[in-house]
Amino acid sequence: MKKTKSVFRTNVIYGVLVLVPLAVIVLLLAKIVEILEGIAEPLNLQSTTSVVGAIILAVLLVLLLCFVVGAFVRTRLGSWSLERFERTILKQIPGYEIISNALKGFTEKRTAYRAALVRLYGPGTGVLGFVMEENDNDSVTVFVPSVPTLTMGSLHVVDRERVTMLEAGSIDVTNCISQWGIGSRKILGSSPL
Repeated sequence: MKKTKSVFRTNVIYGVLVLVPLAVIVLLLAKIVEILEGIAEPLNLQSTTSVVGAIILAVLLVLLLCFVVGAFVRTRLGSWSLERFERTILKQIPGYEIISNALKGFTEKRTAYRAALVRLYGPGTGVLGFVMEENDNDSVTVFVPSVPTLTMGSLHVVDRERVTMLEAGSIDVTNCISQWGIGSRKILGSSPL
């Protein structure tokens, strides 16, 4: 019974992590479309073309907003504000830090978790994962994401010699995992199993 509660709770948390950002985006787009329709109504722009135009404009406005926020957080004040917001609020959300670091890997920042080939089951077999931490006892903590969902997976502590750091960037490894292994030739290169 206890395991069933744990599985239920975990599934609900993962569902929230996936659905809440999607819902926020949909609500933001709907609100922008509503505002644009309000602007278009006095101008007699109620045709199907104007509705499609409003949706396209809403998407473009969301992208512009993302760009402006992204540019702001790259400034000194923005970086400081984001760091405080992350530390006090966002890092309290389960799974936020791993998703954040994976996304930072897309921009090739050094704070992203390093991609690695991990020999969990002995020589000749490897799994793709991300090094979360290097431990003092000559072991490494790695997160091995499930295919194709990167936010779920398993955590392993393995001997350092079982881990080969990959030269590929986080975006390449993330794409490979989410596309069921397509692109593995590119990211593995001549890395030994």
